[in-house]
Amino acid sequence: YLSGVVLTPEVLDLLSNALESTHFKTFSLTMNNLGRDGIKFALEYFQNNTILEYFCLDHNQITHEDDVHRLCEIVKEHPSIDMLNLVGCCGEGINGYNMLCSIMTSGESKLKRIDFICNDVSTGGSTFISDFLARNPILQMLTLVDNQLDDKDAISIASALRSNTNLRYINLEDNLITHVGFEALRKVVFDNSSLNAAAETNHTCAIHYTVYPGDERLELEINGLVNFAESGDFFEPKALRGKKIYSVLSSRNRE
Repeated sequence: YLSGVVLTPEVLDLLSNALESTHFKTFSLTMNNLGRDGIKFALEYFQNNTILEYFCLDHNQITHEDDVHRLCEIVKEHPSIDMLNLVGCCGEGINGYNMLCSIMTSGESKLKRIDFICNDVSTGGSTFISDFLARNPILQMLTLVDNQLDDKDAISIASALRSNTNLRYINLEDNLITHVGFEALRKVVFDNSSLNAAAETNHTCAIHYTVYPGDERLELEINGLVNFAESGDFFEPKALRGKKIYSVLSSRNRE
């Protein structure tokens, strides 16, 4: 882990030599002002380290399409990678949405976690993200905080989650999603309008979203029912389904 350390060309040369025969399962660079040479160094290590599982370029900007393409090719061919942290990585001239789509495509059969926060992702009406999730890839965690997703995106993602049984956590906070979009997302994980509706919701995915005035009580209910990844407490889908049905019945009795 190297955080907040500026990696000059001289330091990069030293690191390249030191890491040539040293392989880690985690490689994390955060706010290092890497520049093009630094990105190339990171990608080179990624490609040559066959046991790497977690690769992080947090707030180190990629500014060349060739580097995006190389990153995707490495992900596609890598034998062990399953987690990517690309928070704030889209530099000038890089389209965040296109980069995310390429990463998802390359890692569809291997990536279990993608952190893609603060990358100006705007779909322009495209449904690639929801189409990807509807195919039920092995992805378990998707963090898309502080992008440009809107209500149409949220509704499409909610629809995709009705058939997705692998995703355990998705965070869509600080986008352009209003109460309309979040209501669709809420209902896909816990629709308390009836017993049948509650039973048919998604019992595997927790959705982190903005709470609007008037939703506080229901949000507390959902938090008690849906397993947030940060807690490390994952309910089995069957148990979660039972908890939701019980919650609806308890609510009726209170009334």
